[in-house]
Amino acid sequence: MKSRSGNDYLNKLISGLDVIIGLLVIGVVITVSMNVIGRFVFNYSFAWAAEISRLLFIWMVLLGAGIASLTNEHVAVTLFKDKAPSALRKIFALLSATIIYAVCISIFVGFDDILSGYVSSTPFLAIPQTVLYSAMVVMAVLTVIGNSLFLYNVFKRGAA
Repeated sequence: MKSRSGNDYLNKLISGLDVIIGLLVIGVVITVSMNVIGRFVFNYSFAWAAEISRLLFIWMVLLGAGIASLTNEHVAVTLFKDKAPSALRKIFALLSATIIYAVCISIFVGFDDILSGYVSSTPFLAIPQTVLYSAMVVMAVLTVIGNSLFLYNVFKRGAA
């Protein structure tokens, strides 16, 4: 397997997350397929399947965003950045990293507020909504790690 980063621990984390995302994809496909078959073959819709597929899909997307942050593989328009002088690229990198840190901090603060008084659960399976919202915190943690590695590479190695 080709290394996605220079760090073995980070590669193991990314590989583990890849496996988890693969399992989440399988879960989404199975639950959505069950609901489609139920509707068209048995004329019956499984409400729980829609609930589970939504939960799995949200976790899948947010874990994928975390991996994109860890591997610095987010979609970007680099037309101007590539043509900018090195000093300006570092300024852009610092500005984008600051914005990303601010968003992650707001996610942490918002989640703390959710935990302090939010007791809602899903309608059919009674899964606590905090299970759903925890995906944002996991994504934010992965993003902070990825953003910190990005800043390290920018300022220590000079690659913006």
